[in-house]
Amino acid sequence: MPIINTDKKRKLQAPISKLKLKRQDFLARALVVVFAIFILNLLVNSRAKKDIPVQLQDYVQQAEEYYQRSITEYKNLIQKGSNLEQLYLGLGKLYYRHGEFEKVAQTLKQSKEPQAKKFLAMSYYRLGNFTDALEVFSKNDFADDEYQYFYGLTCEKLNLYDQASKVYKKIKSAEFYRRAAERVELIEKEAGITSLDEIGGEIRKIIATSPAPEKYPQAGALVLYCDENIEITPTHTSRAELHYVVKILNERGKENFSETHIDYDSTYEKVELEYARTIKPDGEVLEVGSRHTRDVSKYLNFPLYSNARAFIISFPGVTAGSVIEYKLKVYNNQLINKKDFVLSYPLQSSEPIISANFNLKLPKDRPLQIKILNEKYNQFGSNLKPRVKEESGRLVYSWQFKDIPQIIPESNMPPLVEVNPTILVSTFTNWQEIYHWWWNLAEDKIEVDVAIKEKVRELTRNSSSPEAKARSIYSFCAKEIRYVAVEYGEAGYEPHPASDIFKNKYGDCKDQAILLVTMLKEAGLSAWPVLIATKEYHNLNVDFASVLFNHCIAACNLNDKVIFLDPTAETCSFADLPSPDQARKVLVCKEAGYKIEETPLFAAGHNLSKQYVKIKINPDETVEAEKSIFTHGLYDQAQRLWLLYTSPELIEDTLKEAIQGVSIGAKLEKYEIKNLNDLNLPVLFTYTFKGPEYFTTAGRLRIMPQLASLDVPLTGKEKRKYPIDFGLLDTEEIISEIELPSSFVIKYLPEGLSVESPWLKIILEYKQIGNKIIFKQKTQIEKITVSTFEYPDFKVFLEALAKKIKQRIVLEKIN
Repeated sequence: MPIINTDKKRKLQAPISKLKLKRQDFLARALVVVFAIFILNLLVNSRAKKDIPVQLQDYVQQAEEYYQRSITEYKNLIQKGSNLEQLYLGLGKLYYRHGEFEKVAQTLKQSKEPQAKKFLAMSYYRLGNFTDALEVFSKNDFADDEYQYFYGLTCEKLNLYDQASKVYKKIKSAEFYRRAAERVELIEKEAGITSLDEIGGEIRKIIATSPAPEKYPQAGALVLYCDENIEITPTHTSRAELHYVVKILNERGKENFSETHIDYDSTYEKVELEYARTIKPDGEVLEVGSRHTRDVSKYLNFPLYSNARAFIISFPGVTAGSVIEYKLKVYNNQLINKKDFVLSYPLQSSEPIISANFNLKLPKDRPLQIKILNEKYNQFGSNLKPRVKEESGRLVYSWQFKDIPQIIPESNMPPLVEVNPTILVSTFTNWQEIYHWWWNLAEDKIEVDVAIKEKVRELTRNSSSPEAKARSIYSFCAKEIRYVAVEYGEAGYEPHPASDIFKNKYGDCKDQAILLVTMLKEAGLSAWPVLIATKEYHNLNVDFASVLFNHCIAACNLNDKVIFLDPTAETCSFADLPSPDQARKVLVCKEAGYKIEETPLFAAGHNLSKQYVKIKINPDETVEAEKSIFTHGLYDQAQRLWLLYTSPELIEDTLKEAIQGVSIGAKLEKYEIKNLNDLNLPVLFTYTFKGPEYFTTAGRLRIMPQLASLDVPLTGKEKRKYPIDFGLLDTEEIISEIELPSSFVIKYLPEGLSVESPWLKIILEYKQIGNKIIFKQKTQIEKITVSTFEYPDFKVFLEALAKKIKQRIVLEKIN
């Protein structure tokens, strides 16, 4: 192969025909690069014992040199401005064959040659820019089978399956015909199973012997078969094989099962669908093709978390009486710390499970910790202990379950993780292993850059104490860093550097916690990230080391007291916590080691809602009123959130509706919000209104609306299966001041009331002071749960109390 001529004078004088020959030489030499690199990689990957031949290394180096010189030659010719369309096309094709697709796109935009459009569109596809690829494909219809094949692939990526099928069916050449036919078959699934008779005998039997729907009047579907097999390999990877058969009973089941989502982390995981289908009541089988599946980013607008994905299966033709069946595999090429794994297997579901198998295989030398939770709710007698056997150097743990009843929700019941019998498994043996692994991921992310340093100085410039510094920094992180609600572990366990989060102004829980810790440390404070399982997840068990956290917060030491901070709760004041974060055991990750601590459960007085109502009754019985609402703790978080994210018009509409309960036909005059954007002060919300009436009239008597209130629906059921969970301890206070005109006298004023119980305390007070009636109510939850054993007594207590407070003030109108 002759060497490219680099004499500048001869290049300038070269005729067009020679330019074409040169361009072909450039391409030929450039292709050597790809081939040589391929051979080199092949030899490396084959783990050949002998060194790579020196001659082959020379070929690789020479090929790369030819490739770079070819690019230079093209660029030099382009600068001369002659035959640009062809030159841009040649350079673009050279880039394409070398896999530099971004450069292809930049180059071929300069050429109007038909072939340029082909390689431009295919480059967009390879870059994942499917929208731009489709635009080029749809505007340029070439009789080129490679072009048509990539056109079809692009349509599939954009869920344009009908269009993709039409494009593929145009392809005729042997090279692409087979591949195109395979794509069409995947889309349309015309060659799959078409009737129940063609399905394996076991599944046919499961469907044929499925129980009658009448046995399950509360169910929307029946999980006829659930087979889950997980294997942990000696090379620290895992493979899950999952097989489900579900019978749809009614519209509720159709709504819940017509589409299924498999969440995964694309960094380490891969989902492979073996098959999925709908079996109609008449036995017809509708196969799921690629038109019925999607693989999407769960957080499309947040590139930092693009690895959190969902594989979605939409089952065609689902009706009541249909059965859906699907089987898939999930591969994980890296375990949590590259060698360990944890798993939670809850027994019950929202629907009955007729048959379930769960098998776990792992190397014989791997210790496995097993913990059973909520055994007292296993009232259906399932055996929660595994059968263990040795098989080909592996230990196999097996569980089999039959007729698992569904969980039927009750109002104010505890989270499912507290009532669902659950098997936890973990190969971690102690908390030090978990701390060491996670601290290695997080430690180097707690680093400041110039921008963070400047911001910390700005925030703490006027702070007079360590607490003031911490308050200022916390408020910034909670309010100014946008929270992306990615559950901990869903997009990986490793946080991003604090500098990235500060720059992007968004982050998930672990990222926001890392930024907050970094900024607090820069301010001279002691602070650490904290791994926590919130109330919706399994609380940390000191005797069971596992990574079953779903959240990450921060801790700060102030005056030798640890203050827990959750910057993801943007309306939560400093040193307060959202209710799911309270009373949870947590793993505090410090520089010198870990510590297991417990977050506080705030007292009832902390979560306070106090309402002041002033009502003036005019002589004509119209009313003028003002209501002020003061909140603290959880009530302040909720009030602030509603006011921040509700439009002024909707706030007004809500108030206008609420005041109708005081006076029919009332008109809102104004409302005022104070301290909304200051997390260091509670929100104060005040509004005033006027109304045409207030009383219920009975001749000369006037009956006031009931002033006292109590939540009685909690005891609507005769008995409960699950405890009542209030979620928090709280206090509600109402102070009403009602000014009467001289034409009214009080005929009946209820007596005060003070009642205490193990569950709540209530105080009612009615007073007359001059022409004013003063009413006060204070209700305080004393205990966060009411057990099923206590429920009958609680029901009697609450219903008797409701009758006592169901009294009204009676007035008489005089001349």
